[in-house]
Amino acid sequence: MKTLPALLAASLLAGCALTPAVPARSLYDLGPAVDNAATAGPLAWRIADVTASPSAAGDGIAYRLAFQQAQRLEHYRDSLWAAPPAELLTQRLREQLASAPGCAGRPPALLTVHLDAFEQVFSSPTQSQAVLRVHATLWPAGASAPAQQQHWRLERPAATADADGAVRALSQAVDAWLPQLASWAAGAACR
Repeated sequence: MKTLPALLAASLLAGCALTPAVPARSLYDLGPAVDNAATAGPLAWRIADVTASPSAAGDGIAYRLAFQQAQRLEHYRDSLWAAPPAELLTQRLREQLASAPGCAGRPPALLTVHLDAFEQVFSSPTQSQAVLRVHATLWPAGASAPAQQQHWRLERPAATADADGAVRALSQAVDAWLPQLASWAAGAACR
């Protein structure tokens, strides 16, 4: 009778060893930021938190099978963004654009960005591209100047048909977009 509890405990432990392990989830971010030399002088703008459409608001890595059903947005099951894409973009914007030089004698404008799409689109089972759609608004500090707005759509081919390919291509699209945003915003802020 004394060995029964020991046998019961041993069988329970053996059963635990036979249960399949839950697959680990992969967490992704945009990777290291491109070097941006800080500049001296007044700032051109203040950067608001990026907002996102409902389809880009979660932490799932989104994809679409355009060759099958383009209206259906899916998410990779075991791969997630480390934070919602809007938060990752806010961080990257502040890292890359916060030190942009301002216009002499003008207070900094407010830069707002809205994320419309942040997804991988498959044209076939093996061919896909990352799609980044955003629009930005620059709100001048003075009430006399109107707000200015610009829209972008960037696409980058994904090297692989999986979450890794989506993340790399979306990161490349963000890095390609940031200089375009900075150039537009600098010109708009000093008009």
